[in-house]
Amino acid sequence: MGRYREKEREGEEPRPRRKKKSHKIYAFFVLFLGCVIIIVAVFLLFYVQKITVKGNEYTTEQEIIEAVRNDRYSVNTLYILGKYALGKGEVPPCLQRMKVRMEAPWSLRVTVEEKPIAGYIQNGEKYAYFDKEGLVVFESAALIEGLPYIEGIDVGEIKLYQRLKSDDTRIFEQILEASKEAAKYELSSAKIVCEGDEICLDIGKIRVCLGKNVSAEQMAQVPPILEKLGGREGILHLENYSEMRGTITFEAADQAGADAQQAVQPEAQ
Repeated sequence: MGRYREKEREGEEPRPRRKKKSHKIYAFFVLFLGCVIIIVAVFLLFYVQKITVKGNEYTTEQEIIEAVRNDRYSVNTLYILGKYALGKGEVPPCLQRMKVRMEAPWSLRVTVEEKPIAGYIQNGEKYAYFDKEGLVVFESAALIEGLPYIEGIDVGEIKLYQRLKSDDTRIFEQILEASKEAAKYELSSAKIVCEGDEICLDIGKIRVCLGKNVSAEQMAQVPPILEKLGGREGILHLENYSEMRGTITFEAADQAGADAQQAVQPEAQ
């Protein structure tokens, strides 16, 4: 009888093991199914359906969106946020800053800051707009109002997102400074002329010579002096003007000889 019970107990031992094994398989299946559901939910919920672009003026929305979605994995909002957070996202060369944030699991907002345009030159039937480093940031057959036309820069082949070739690269910074100051004082400047490494502004019939370094102090003198000169024609020399040195002369085109040059009293700052 004792032997029979021992055999009976021995025969019952494997039953809990099979039960334990079946629990593990069930738990694994549930875990696997849960992971699949989460992955599918993430894929479907965070699938990019909408991208809103803000802050662009001359850069097209399509160009910015194509930069955001530049690889096959960029159909997922979490992936896009991750790559820009890590500094791996593509930023078009015409932009200074680009920020991507999530508005909804399926929607992104892209806020950009474009590089300021210093001026433009004509390139065949198109206008090439460039920044302070001489980088061509935009090309268009349309003319953007309020920007100065640049004349006198010797450049080679003009291509979008490539720098204009010039012996003096710093001249583009001075062009941008002259452009910004002219806009600040609402000067109707038709063009900025580069004479060698010096900057001049053509405003109506008067050419304003600013020299190699354009300053806010120089540009502050231009509007009141132009008002005094009225509709006269000539050259206004501001090359040597500064707050410490107030030499300003006007070379009139309607006079001859020594009388052609006259001193102009600077305006108090």
